[in-house]
Amino acid sequence: MMELQKKTFLNKNLSILTWKLSIGSFISWEVAELFGSHHPYLAPLTVILTIQSTMDKTISLSIKRMIGTIIGIFVTVLLAKHLPVEGWVLGTLVLLGCYISMFLKFDKKVLHQVSLTVLFVFVFEHQSKSYAMDRLRDSLVGVLVAGILQLVWFRLFSRKLKPNKG
Repeated sequence: MMELQKKTFLNKNLSILTWKLSIGSFISWEVAELFGSHHPYLAPLTVILTIQSTMDKTISLSIKRMIGTIIGIFVTVLLAKHLPVEGWVLGTLVLLGCYISMFLKFDKKVLHQVSLTVLFVFVFEHQSKSYAMDRLRDSLVGVLVAGILQLVWFRLFSRKLKPNKG
């Protein structure tokens, strides 16, 4: 009987995650477009990457995503416009961004975000001059939507979904 309750609880959790990802993706895309983004997919990307099982984990990952995004944009925008789009340049920018993050004592999740941001800003900013700004704004939209969605969901549904200890 306990196994069935665990399975039911896990299925409910997956269903909840599915709804959060879907609703968050929709809302964040629309808000990003409302704010003039040329790359509105960046907002739902952030929602998808930051929604976690708890509010605390979502907030923690959201903060790390924003820190990594800011560092990655800073390093890339400062240097990339003067450099060719080549692998060695990308590697050098990732190295620089990660060492800045390490110097500031951030963890590996921030390093991953820095690396992703450097990669995408480096490549796409050469093609679309609004990419870096869209990335920053849309990442902020995504983390805010993820946080608000987690908060609302927790307040509305958290007590109804706890498993029975019977």
